[in-house]
Formats: sequence, C-alpha cells, structure tokens
Amino acid sequence: MTLEERRRKWAIRKRNRRIALVRKISARALIVVAVAAVVVAAVLIFSGKAEAKEEHPLYKYYTVYEVMPGETLTSIARDHLTGFSSVSEYIEDVRFTNRLANADDIRSGQKLFVPYYSTELK
Repeated sequence: MTLEERRRKWAIRKRNRRIALVRKISARALIVVAVAAVVVAAVLIFSGKAEAKEEHPLYKYYTVYEVMPGETLTSIARDHLTGFSSVSEYIEDVRFTNRLANADDIRSGQKLFVPYYSTELK
C-alpha cells in the first residue's frame, strides 16, 4: 500500500468519525430540547391549575327566605342555585338545613334558611 492510499484511507476514517460525532451530539441535543420542552409544559400546566383554584374561592352563606304562595323548593332552587352543581343538590341542602322531611313540607309564609355562595368574604 502506498503512502497516498494510506492518507486517503486515513482521511476517509477521519471524516466518518467526524460525521458519527456530529450525529451523536445532534441526537443528545435533540433529547435535551425535548426534555426541556416537557418540563416547561408541565410547569405551565400545573401553575395554571394552582392559580385557577386560588383566584376565586367561594364562601357559603345563608339568608332567610319567605316562601310565597305557589312556590316549591324546586322553584326556589332555580332562583338561588348559585354555587351548586344541580337543583337536587340545592334542595337536599335546604331540606337538611331546615330539617324538612321531604320537599313538599313547605307552605306559604314560611321562613327558610337558604344557602348561597359568594366570592366575597363577609
């Protein structure tokens, strides 16, 4: 083998090693960028949830309500439903608070304690 052939083989090996090194470094850089993106996304998601919870706390209060003729607990619930997930949940709370055996136990002129939620601390 001549000196010229050895130099050519050595140059090819050197170029191949450089290409392999660049590929290795590129792959590692891509992994680092992907991990950083996942960490940033997780931080943004979890910090957004924490802020949402702290933004508007709800406080539960009660007020006295006088039942008008023809009203039912369902009609009262529809007017005062703020903060409850459903009418039935509201009715159950009113029944429990006022010690009513069932929803039909109200009459005109009766005073009930009805709950409501507010973001204001009173």
